[in-house]
Amino acid sequence: MLKRSLTLAAASAALTAALVSPAMAAPADFIGTWVNKDANTRGVTRLVITSAGGNKLNIQVFGQCHPTDCDWGTTSLVTYGLNVQDSNHKYATANYNKSFANSFLTFSSTGTEVMLQGYTQFVDNSGRQNYYSREYFQRTPRVRVPADIRTLPISPIR
Repeated sequence: MLKRSLTLAAASAALTAALVSPAMAAPADFIGTWVNKDANTRGVTRLVITSAGGNKLNIQVFGQCHPTDCDWGTTSLVTYGLNVQDSNHKYATANYNKSFANSFLTFSSTGTEVMLQGYTQFVDNSGRQNYYSREYFQRTPRVRVPADIRTLPISPIR
């Protein structure tokens, strides 16, 4: 009986620890290249999120332009949890201030998808209306090439 009680107590303690201490995820979960799920978007086409050391991240945003995408540049990406004890950050913000417009971007991550909400304010007296946008991104798959991969000599066809 004592053995059964101890086993039950140990299992209960393990379950409690698992529920109270969730696995650590973001901000590292944001890292990667994210592509807009709408291939025909007229807005943001791609996000490149990289580590800036520690728990700090940088983001590089690309917008739809012709013939190639416009690089908005790189800025800090600040991540957030649900409360002061939540280190599993699934939300983030970034600010882009250009001479003609300011764009405040918010992000939420599910791990497999990022939702971007953008708030753009024009500051160039052009008469354009400020606007809100919402776009969804998926991570591009990482391709790893083994370091010990052998290369075969290529001979010209004769």
